[in-house]
Amino acid sequence: MDKPNGEMDWAAQEFGGADLGDTRRTKRLVDVAAELARRPGGRITDVFGDGAEREGAYRLVENDEVVPRALGTASSQATLERAQGMERVFVPVDGTSLSLTDELGQKGLGKVGARQKGATGLQVMNAIAVGPDGTPLGLCGQVYWARCKRSTRTSDKSDTRPLAQKETRYWLELMDETRTLFDGSSVRPWFQLDRGGDAGAVLLDGLLGFGDFTVRSAYDRRVQTDDDAARQYLRAAVENGVEVGQYELKVSAGSGRKTRIAEMCIRVAQVTLLLSEPGQSKKIPTRCSLLLAREGATAPRGERPIDWLLITNITIATRDDALLVLRGYASRWRVEEFHKAWKSGACHVEENQLRSAAAIERWARIEAAVAMRVLRLTYVARSTPDTAAAVELRPSELRILPLMAKKNRYKPTFDGDAAALPMGIAVEWIAQLGGYTGRKSSGGPPGAIVITRGLRRLVDAAAAIDLLEK
Repeated sequence: MDKPNGEMDWAAQEFGGADLGDTRRTKRLVDVAAELARRPGGRITDVFGDGAEREGAYRLVENDEVVPRALGTASSQATLERAQGMERVFVPVDGTSLSLTDELGQKGLGKVGARQKGATGLQVMNAIAVGPDGTPLGLCGQVYWARCKRSTRTSDKSDTRPLAQKETRYWLELMDETRTLFDGSSVRPWFQLDRGGDAGAVLLDGLLGFGDFTVRSAYDRRVQTDDDAARQYLRAAVENGVEVGQYELKVSAGSGRKTRIAEMCIRVAQVTLLLSEPGQSKKIPTRCSLLLAREGATAPRGERPIDWLLITNITIATRDDALLVLRGYASRWRVEEFHKAWKSGACHVEENQLRSAAAIERWARIEAAVAMRVLRLTYVARSTPDTAAAVELRPSELRILPLMAKKNRYKPTFDGDAAALPMGIAVEWIAQLGGYTGRKSSGGPPGAIVITRGLRRLVDAAAAIDLLEK
């Protein structure tokens, strides 16, 4: 079926430049991505009702001539295009695992999850781009691997294996892939890593390599001092540093967390870490900034105060500098939201029944781009609600959505031309189609789950309109 706007335009931008060795494969990829964007689902049979389209999707993802990484390269180039005109973008990096069934042990999968459960699947490291206003832009890169066995080492310091035998190398590989993407452009990447990225090799690469870098400290590392006999460590160094200001942080309720406005105090310091290159014993003095954001008296009794110790190559001289570093680190939660949209909220990628790790990776890379699109829609509706919904929705979807909203008495109301429907109102209506009941009852603006559910219902209704018009 011809899809003149919306999903097809997005798919052409996302994957139209893919080098798959044959233009027919690229066209099929665009068609598959467009249909998946219209109807996100974990299994190919859930997405494609038409037999010919379903067979085309299977042929694409099971084709050994299609290099999986070529799909990711095309998608990351689309991300770079969206970032043009920005001075810098935040790049959250984090890993996750895909739990996949392999009863016969013939798919080439590895171990995931708790050792005693014996689950199988793939490990994935993801890097995404987030604009300065917090809007997700797309994927910067992904690295997939099958974990044959787990390390028994309990910390980075006790792990003396060569880098080639450590999963640390995937952090470096993905950061290098991201740097290659932005090399030659006017956009500077700013990597944002959680405590899992606090490894010596990653620190050295991040602090000295191209781009900016922030990681949350997992280890109280020793810092270089003038007096070798007087040992000093990160936390003591920053606690003895300079207080540059305070700020308020809105804390949502969660596991072990109560809703509150936390009063945070910021302290900073400049230190030198002694870091060694992988496989080398020589230590390299590496200058960096420390930022400690710690909650004060607002922490409820029995609950640990919020405490972030960040290591960065950004010079922090003022409160505004510190707030920029904190805003960058806060963008790291976008990758967690992406994981949720990819695995359970929108695409359900773990439900696929494909027969090889390579086929799973091809399908998962397309699903990842679709999950990022859903996530981006949620934030575009918040940050630029006046953007025309016609950029993302097809004409038939634009015509039927106001009718569905009026029938169900959805708020807010809109009486203008459907072609001029703003994105903010359109997404609010779509979310209500998916079961969203409002900010007061849900605790916030609509998320990826209700938006995806509403999109499916909107697509089904618009498809009926398309058939009637034919």
